[in-house]
Amino acid sequence: MINFYQIQNLSEIHSEYECFFIDLWGVIHNGVNLFENVLDTLKFLKNKKKSIFFLTNAPRRSNVIKKQLFEFGLSNKLYDDVVSSGEITWQKLKSKKNIRCFLIGPPRDFHLVEGLDVEVVKNPKLADLIINTGPWGDKDSLENYKPILEELVNYNPLMICSNPDKTVIRGNRFMICAGLLAEYYQKIGGKVEYYGKPYSEIYDYTYSIMRKRNEKILVIGDSLDNDIKGANLQNLDSLLITSGIHREVNNHNGVDKEELNDLIKKKKICPKFIMRHLTF
Repeated sequence: MINFYQIQNLSEIHSEYECFFIDLWGVIHNGVNLFENVLDTLKFLKNKKKSIFFLTNAPRRSNVIKKQLFEFGLSNKLYDDVVSSGEITWQKLKSKKNIRCFLIGPPRDFHLVEGLDVEVVKNPKLADLIINTGPWGDKDSLENYKPILEELVNYNPLMICSNPDKTVIRGNRFMICAGLLAEYYQKIGGKVEYYGKPYSEIYDYTYSIMRKRNEKILVIGDSLDNDIKGANLQNLDSLLITSGIHREVNNHNGVDKEELNDLIKKKKICPKFIMRHLTF
């Protein structure tokens, strides 16, 4: 049996930590609505003088995500800041000059090139760089992107993947993400750089904006591959929310620990704590 602790409420362990790195999709909201108890849980942590940073693999800049959270009913008084993979992508690209860029993703994500010295091109032959923010919607599939990826790889542009997630849950539906397209591009010989969890840049950026770098941190997320692996690589304690991307480990009695153990052994990624939903 792998050694993790199942808890029912965050109040059981909150006193051990001063700062919380919390995922958004699958923990705070489902892309449509906030989950039950989220606002009360964040208020609980803030009343205990805890620091809260939302770390998300959303391929949008942080200010765009803050606006979305406000529209969901989540006040900026309930967190310290948002750090997104989209923000890290923009920060990494702002030093590049005269780059011709091919965009893969929906128009809502194209603000990611605003303020950058890049020329957006539609001809794959002209691309120096691919910015991949992911598919268009819930019903999109990898098959829809294989032709353009197979054409692009012939000209060898570097792909920037601004969302390492391969899947996410929107409402109650699974949808594919940019990470799945990037995985296929690599499989056929393309070069990819990933920005977001579990890679180090998103943590380094967050550390740089924290008031105190030596705060004791707990990472909370629903993905072993991104949230928990990132925490493991950073030597941070972590809490896996089991009602998100790995919801198959749940049953009517709670968490199927044997199934979760099998998943953890397969991935070789282990949280310190598990909890079904984020609640205090």
